[in-house]
Amino acid sequence: MTKKTLIFLICFYIVAFAINLIPSIKHPDSNVTILNLLVTILFIVTLLVFVKKIPLKNGFNKSLNIFLIFGFLSGLIVYVITKFEHITLDYAILDVIASIHYPFYIIFTTPLFGLNYLFGVNYGVFS
Repeated sequence: MTKKTLIFLICFYIVAFAINLIPSIKHPDSNVTILNLLVTILFIVTLLVFVKKIPLKNGFNKSLNIFLIFGFLSGLIVYVITKFEHITLDYAILDVIASIHYPFYIIFTTPLFGLNYLFGVNYGVFS
């Protein structure tokens, strides 16, 4: 059952990523459609079901924990950099460092695009 859920999780991630990629890059705080919200909610439900169904004695559990910790840390990086973005734009070296958060935003926040608009927060706070 875990392999089947993993396949569903990967499929929903790819679908959510593909549908939400262009709108989240163009307008990270607006232009959310019902399709974006529906795909995001389906991805979150699949992720929660997958985390719930993983056996505790499986070696895969360690990999999932590492992935979730990496996702949390990338969200923290995006949050901190967006908070200090107005400072980093003045200095070239800080602007280069600030560009680090874009891959993290694309990988971890793009499939969840639309929830920031639904909760009424910007993408930095949401991530």
